[in-house]
Amino acid sequence: MKTENFNLNDCQNVQLEGVAHVNIDKFVMFCPDNPVPGVVEAFNLKGKGQMMRDGTFDFSPLPVQKKSRGTLLKKVAHGRLSATKDGAYLLTLKVFKHEGLDAAMVMTKEAMEAIGEGFKIVNN
Repeated sequence: MKTENFNLNDCQNVQLEGVAHVNIDKFVMFCPDNPVPGVVEAFNLKGKGQMMRDGTFDFSPLPVQKKSRGTLLKKVAHGRLSATKDGAYLLTLKVFKHEGLDAAMVMTKEAMEAIGEGFKIVNN
C-alpha cells in the first residue's frame, strides 16, 4: 500500500491508491488497495462531488451552517414568531394545501395571534 502524508494549505492530507467504483446512479465507492483502519478519520458531510472526464474525482464539503440563535416569542399551529439574533423579528407561517384549509384565513388568524401575544412578551 502506498500512503503519502503531506501538507497542503496548512492541512494534513493523505493520498491513497486504490480503485473507485462509479455506477449509473452516480454512486461512488472508493476501495483502497490495502485498507488500513485509522489511516483517515471517518466523516459524513454534505457537499459537491465532481467526476471529471479524465476520471479524477473531487469532493468539496459545504460549510456547516450554524443553527439559528433566535428566541421563540410565540408558537402557533402553523408557525412561529421569533426574535432573531441580528435584531429583527421573524414571523413564519406554513399551511399545506393538502390540509384543505382556507390558507388566507388561517394565516391571518395565526399571524394576529402570534403578533398579539408574542409582542406582549417583548413589551414586558
